Amino acid sequence: MDFGYVGGGNESSDDHKEISNSHKSKKSYRRHTTQQIRHLETFFEECPHPDENQRWQLSHDLGLEPRQIKFWFQNKKTQIKAQNECANNNALRQENKRIHCENIAITEALKNVICPACGVPPLGEEERQRNIQQLKIENALLKQKHEILSHMLANMTGKPVAHIQSLLPLSLGRPLDFLPGFHG
Repeated sequence: MDFGYVGGGNESSDDHKEISNSHKSKKSYRRHTTQQIRHLETFFEECPHPDENQRWQLSHDLGLEPRQIKFWFQNKKTQIKAQNECANNNALRQENKRIHCENIAITEALKNVICPACGVPPLGEEERQRNIQQLKIENALLKQKHEILSHMLANMTGKPVAHIQSLLPLSLGRPLDFLPGFHG
C-alpha cells in the first residue's frame, strides 16, 4: 500500500509535493450543475432504479462517471425515504397530540359524571361503604319494627307469627334479604 512516502530520506521536496497533490486531487469534490440535477431528477421520476446500461447512458449524456450516477440515485432514494419518514413522524406526532387532548377531555368529563338514573354524581369507594353501612343500620331498625308489629298482630289475632308472615307477599315477608351481603 503506497502512502506517498518511500523510505530513505533522499526524496526532493518537489516529489513530496507531487505525492501530496495527488491525494488532494482524489478528495476534490465537485457539485453537479443545475442542468445535470434537473436531468437526473426527471429521469428519477420515471425510473428510480436505473440498471447499469441506463446509468452508463446518463453518465455519457451528462459528462459524469457511472459511479457518480449510481451514488446520486442512492442519495436521492435515501433523501426521499428520510422525507417520508419525517412526514410520517409528523403525522404520528399530530395523531398522538390529538389523542392526548382527547384523553384529557375524557378524564375531565369523568370527573363530572352524573348518574342518568338518579342525577347524582358517582360515589367514591369510601362514601359508598359509608352508604352501605347506613343502609344496613336502617334495615336492622326496620327489621326490628317489622318483628314488633308482627308480634303485636299475632297477639291481636291469636295466630302464630309464622302464619301471619306467610300471608304477606314474598317481598313484604322477607323485606331485608334484598340487599346483597346483608345477613340479618
